[in-house]
Amino acid sequence: MGAGDESPDLLAALRRQWLTIVIVAVVGTLGAWLYSSSQPTAYQSKSTLLLIAGGDETSPAGGRNRSLDVDTWATVARSTELLQQVAGKLDLELDVVRERTTATAAPTGDVLVLTFEAPSTEEAVEGASVYSDEFLATRRTAVNASTLERQQQLEGLARDLNVQIDDLGQQIASEERKGELASDSKLAVLIATQQQAIERLAEIDTELGTLDANVETGRIIIDPQTAVQRVGIGLALMALSGLLVGALIGLILALLRDRYDDRYSSAIEPEYFGLREIARVPYAQERGRKGRNSMLGYSRLITRLTFAKRGEPDIGRSVLLLPIESRTLPFDAARRIAAALEQCGSDTGIATAVWGEDVLPEQSRAYWEATIVGVQELRASHDLVLVPELALDYSAIGIGLAALVNDTLLIVSEETPMRSVQLALEDLRGVNVDHVEVVVLTGIRPHHLRNST
Repeated sequence: MGAGDESPDLLAALRRQWLTIVIVAVVGTLGAWLYSSSQPTAYQSKSTLLLIAGGDETSPAGGRNRSLDVDTWATVARSTELLQQVAGKLDLELDVVRERTTATAAPTGDVLVLTFEAPSTEEAVEGASVYSDEFLATRRTAVNASTLERQQQLEGLARDLNVQIDDLGQQIASEERKGELASDSKLAVLIATQQQAIERLAEIDTELGTLDANVETGRIIIDPQTAVQRVGIGLALMALSGLLVGALIGLILALLRDRYDDRYSSAIEPEYFGLREIARVPYAQERGRKGRNSMLGYSRLITRLTFAKRGEPDIGRSVLLLPIESRTLPFDAARRIAAALEQCGSDTGIATAVWGEDVLPEQSRAYWEATIVGVQELRASHDLVLVPELALDYSAIGIGLAALVNDTLLIVSEETPMRSVQLALEDLRGVNVDHVEVVVLTGIRPHHLRNST
């Protein structure tokens, strides 16, 4: 096509290739359904923990004084030592526990989320519970370790101060026993030193009273049993996804297939090939009401052929019915159409005749002369003279007949290759036939093709 031509009708292309879209969409749906059905069922239980600052940790609302790092504790939760403890409690391998567990720090707040996956809800809940309990125990031990160390240091200082206080008491008593020989200055130093030791001991006792070596460093705020869900995409959603993906792929394949489809039904615009489609008529007619309805297309066609503009108004019009090929058209396609048009002519008051002289093609000059004379005689007494001929892949006589009649009506089906149409047009142009119209024969079934051969 030229640059100014209209773009192809995509909807028409998709309608022509609808079967491709449906097949690929169904295959995609079945594939997704089978894949989802083959996957083992897994459940995930989630335990949400609130970390509480303890020991030397601080967790203010914000600022640089914060020392509680949730991301660091998420790394601890994935440590081999902790996972080994969980694996031992659950009687599982370490690698299995590592694959089934996750630890994620929440974006805000001192919250840590631990998950555990298992084939059943009971195992998932049990795994998440053990995982969270072991983590809290590990954190409690780690955070309280500094408190225990400080407590031990203070208790050691308290013992040393008690010994010092007792020793200073003995020195003061010994100095007082000297009576008038006692040194007032020495006695004052000893008493002051003892008083300082007593005050320091009181401070240590106060600090020891404030220390708690078993503080709560975290607790579960969402129980694993209340947060269990199935892992992965559900069967219905997976099937729907497969349907959508299959439909999308089907659309692409349909457009590609239509792009390289050589059938007449896939031709973007037959006019660009010098064709003008004037009718679509069914191949087989039936009796009764349905048969009468199927003849409407023939009635319109014979009216158009009869009353078309013509150069000789006093005589009838001759039309060649020429099938393109016989692979997708019945062998008797032209005669069937001629018979139907003749019947419609008698019903609508149009005098119609069918040229049917059986003259052997070997009698070349006699054949053509008999044809010219016979057609002219029929034109003189009839409104429309139909000249049915065999398909071009059976006989080339139709090309010569096209030069003897008023109009040439090519017969195609929706499955007729456009390559065959182009070859026929080239042959007709070789005998100076430029005006060509097309009628599409519909309703062709495989048994029509078999029976016609």
